[in-house]
Amino acid sequence: MGAPFLHGYDPLALLIVAVVVVLGAVALGIAAHRHRRQRPRWLKSGSATRRLDVVVRALDRMAEASANLPELEPEAAQSFERGRTAMAACRWDEAVGQFAAAQKRVAGVQLAPLLHQTGVCRYMQGRLAEALKDFQEAGRLAVQREDQLGRALALNNIGVIRRDYGELDVALRDLRRARVVTRESRNLAAEALCVGNIGNVLRDRGEHSAALKLHEDALAMARQVGDRPGVASSLSNLGSVLHDSGDLDQALERYTAAVEAARKVGYKLGMAVVLGNIGTLYSDRGDHDRALSSHESALALAGEVGYRLGIATELANIGLIMVARRAYDRAVEYLAESLTFLLEAGATKGHHQALYGLSRCDDALGRERMETLLQHAGLSAGAVVDTLSRIDLIRSRRPWQKGVGRNPFAPVPSSPQLSGA
Repeated sequence: MGAPFLHGYDPLALLIVAVVVVLGAVALGIAAHRHRRQRPRWLKSGSATRRLDVVVRALDRMAEASANLPELEPEAAQSFERGRTAMAACRWDEAVGQFAAAQKRVAGVQLAPLLHQTGVCRYMQGRLAEALKDFQEAGRLAVQREDQLGRALALNNIGVIRRDYGELDVALRDLRRARVVTRESRNLAAEALCVGNIGNVLRDRGEHSAALKLHEDALAMARQVGDRPGVASSLSNLGSVLHDSGDLDQALERYTAAVEAARKVGYKLGMAVVLGNIGTLYSDRGDHDRALSSHESALALAGEVGYRLGIATELANIGLIMVARRAYDRAVEYLAESLTFLLEAGATKGHHQALYGLSRCDDALGRERMETLLQHAGLSAGAVVDTLSRIDLIRSRRPWQKGVGRNPFAPVPSSPQLSGA
């Protein structure tokens, strides 16, 4: 009778090989399962843009007034130049004062660049509504004087603020219009700026492949024209898209390159944003010590350049780390300051996270202690009541109470209407 094995093969050896293969497959399966379990919850659910454990801020870029400036009378021109000098030193109040002085000596279309520069200052100060009005009026006047590039740069800045407000469709419309004009004007530096900001909107919409391509395009353009802050911004934004996609190693590579590029040219605003995002990456890896160090460095830099949205973002991130460490008393101080500013500014990114962190503190400390800490943080009696009311509003809507992955800030679905009997 013939054996069921090919001639020349040892049945015992084949059996051993089969066992080894099976054991290897089991080991690989266990490793894959562990890897899936270790992935952050926000990545598993595809909710990177709706995270409540950290505040992530993209590196949007504001455009200054175009070089096509109207002729100003001598005293107005001097005030304008003094204002630009103050801007370069991040002295925003002084710059606004100089531009206001210049505005008293001009009228009509000559106001466009003054309003534009004032809008940039107010944006850095976190006065978003005022900045938006400045850019809208600057854009209107630019159309009157047939300055298409000036109109495009104003639209870019309007799009950035619309994104801060969470109005992504409107932001995308304005930014795309701005890009068309910059391309027609053959201004590659301005087009790169618009392209990067469009990429940030698409990232917020979860369109990661499209966002990645646009940031790569913006990086190539910035390198071509020698825009070194633009190179740093593009590298940072590439890192943010990779971070959202779960590729933490590649994201850290881009972030590190962005920090070095920004440091070489003294681009402190860029350094602040990138260091903050590096902090969130360390948090995702469970390294809260390095995360805290990064956020503290980002906070210091944002303070140096007077970037109020950046300051509020890093206050929230530090507070959220304190919550993770159960240092609730310290967390309240950071989160309350962040929440107060972000609500005043009307920015959508950050205040949900700050409020969520405060709700966790309220759980741990109790209402009486929370009231005392909020008062010590500088909140008025009315603001304390408002904050605690907001906490009560979201408590019953937390993810673990209303279904896995539910965002407690998502709109509550309306109940179906019952037809009358």
